[in-house]
Amino acid sequence: MDLNRVFSPFTTTETGFFGEINPLSKIMIMLLAVAFSVLISRLWVLVVLGAIFTGLLASSGSLRAATPFLSFIAFFWVLSVVAVFLTSGDMEYAIGFLGPFFARFFILVAAGLFFAFTTSPRSLAEALRSLHIPGEIVFTLTVALRYIPALAVEASSIWDSLKLRLNASGLSLARRPSLIYRGLIIPLIIRVVKISDEVAVAAETRAFNPRRVAGGKMTFSYRDAVFLLVSGAIFTLLGLISGGGSAVCGLI
Repeated sequence: MDLNRVFSPFTTTETGFFGEINPLSKIMIMLLAVAFSVLISRLWVLVVLGAIFTGLLASSGSLRAATPFLSFIAFFWVLSVVAVFLTSGDMEYAIGFLGPFFARFFILVAAGLFFAFTTSPRSLAEALRSLHIPGEIVFTLTVALRYIPALAVEASSIWDSLKLRLNASGLSLARRPSLIYRGLIIPLIIRVVKISDEVAVAAETRAFNPRRVAGGKMTFSYRDAVFLLVSGAIFTLLGLISGGGSAVCGLI
């Protein structure tokens, strides 16, 4: 489902519905998702929550860039379950032992990527300055925010070039861990160091100074109200279904 079309009456700019939401609202939902994942222990509920954030990434047009990160989590999840199963001989134990950990990690990464891909550094700086946060901290967070999408795009480019050079699909490469290590992880580590320096230099070259960003008042629009109400309703519903309704309602 394309949520931009669903919320089309509320969308008037090219950034879409999620791009217009106050970064502080998205931070609140991220924190709520982390707390929810800690309170809830049922694996299927955590998987549903991870699927919801994956759907948000898809509706915002950022799923392809986030796929390398999410795929690695899913890959190591399956690999770890298989390893524990071969050791213990009990598949239910293997899934129950490692499932909640990887599901919570998946939720945390998916929520963070959704925030990074739908929030501009300047809007984040304005929101943080409205809370009177020091400019040095604002500058660090905005550079980190710009760094995440750049790293995701670079990882996707390296992965596509690796498949092109070997004329192989992603599934066939997943069965050859040595190629992933030599062809993806090592080049990505090298690019990480270079990109971090390039992003910092670019921010300074463009004279981005968070201290000059007007702080103003912390404002919320109807977009934020819709986003917070729908998200809160989803968290409450999942909590009630899973039997942890009292804890989740108390959290909200």
